Amino acid sequence: RGRGGRLLRQKMPRRPLGDVAWRQAQAARDYLEAHATRAVHSLELEAVTGLDRFALSRHFRAVFATSPHRYLLMRRLQRARAMIGAGEGISDVAAATGFADQSHLNRHFKKAYGMTPGHWAALAHNSAPRSKARRVNPDSCDAL
Repeated sequence: RGRGGRLLRQKMPRRPLGDVAWRQAQAARDYLEAHATRAVHSLELEAVTGLDRFALSRHFRAVFATSPHRYLLMRRLQRARAMIGAGEGISDVAAATGFADQSHLNRHFKKAYGMTPGHWAALAHNSAPRSKARRVNPDSCDAL
């Protein structure tokens, strides 16, 4: 018993995930990867894995330490970050990666990475390799 007479809960060790559950979680992950640019409904994942949404969620969390929805969202954000880094416009990136609009992308990007996509793009473009050559002013004494 703990303080105040309450019973303390002991964490019971979890059973290891079986091979079938592992394969079902991987099938759901593969499906999410293949369809990351559109909305994926739980019914689709249920059909792919043969599990109901609750069992799928438990298995997916046990294997990947996140929910299927969060996994999908993070894949979209990774693609968006790569596209923005390549110089594409933010509104185009939002549409191409499955977000409803630019503000939807901004909200999730800021929540995940702590800055807006515009700020990240500015940092990514400013950190491009620069020439190490030093410009010399011909009027200065150092040039002689």
